[in-house]
Amino acid sequence: MSAIFKHKPQVSRLVPEPIKQTRLYGIARTNKPEVKRFIKFAIAGFLGLIVDYGLLNVLAHGLHVYEPIAVGVAFVTAATHNYVWNRLWVYPEARHVKKRKQMPLFLAVNAMGLGINELVLFLFYTPISLLVGSSVIGLNLTKAISAVIVMIWNYAVNRLVTFRSVRWARLPPTM
Repeated sequence: MSAIFKHKPQVSRLVPEPIKQTRLYGIARTNKPEVKRFIKFAIAGFLGLIVDYGLLNVLAHGLHVYEPIAVGVAFVTAATHNYVWNRLWVYPEARHVKKRKQMPLFLAVNAMGLGINELVLFLFYTPISLLVGSSVIGLNLTKAISAVIVMIWNYAVNRLVTFRSVRWARLPPTM
């Protein structure tokens, strides 16, 4: 059994050759530590999404809290959850920065992400719903598209602004 775990699995063997020839793949290979950081960011964000939706539904449907208030409380709670995980797990090197400076930036970036989310839903929900013939499927597809766009936005801006004190990790060039 231990023979199975002697060698790390090579993910690159699973990647098709045409993708390996792209510039993006080359950048990702030389920036493996940042790719790992992005994956951690995505995991923390996904957990935050669960917190957001769970709390929203408990407040709005279980406790009958006025929906705009439920949306706001769920968003702030999920964004705070994400901040804690980002500070402790994704960017532990940034703990030297005072929370009172870092957290408002993080929340502002996430609030802009919420605005992007709402814009995507506003622009594409109806056309996608008409295209697939279902408002439920249309809403979920639009929300999924929006989640990917907002995740990229949140990662890029938080990496460049909120957690700018963290050095970019790169692998040394291979010869």
